[in-house]
Amino acid sequence: MFNPIDQGVILKQVEQTGQTAGGVIIPDTTNEGTEIAEVVAVGPGRQLENGERATPQVSVGDKVVIPKSGFHRLDIEGEEYYIIREIDILTIMEKQ
Repeated sequence: MFNPIDQGVILKQVEQTGQTAGGVIIPDTTNEGTEIAEVVAVGPGRQLENGERATPQVSVGDKVVIPKSGFHRLDIEGEEYYIIREIDILTIMEKQ
């Protein structure tokens, strides 16, 4: 469906329950400047000075933390997606 270019990454927001797996409720103030999203498509990576491409650090299916601004929103068939540069992703969450 998507074919991002350069270091582009397509994300879809993950529903946040506000609760950890252990049942601890997380107040909204703990994640004010960030949100969690899932990677749905990854570009080929940024082009290096020598002409080669850097290998992307994220993969389809990764859960990542992104800032609440600094990306473009895209609505396709009622689904909201985000387009962001890989360098603007804050962290990849560990798989559990």
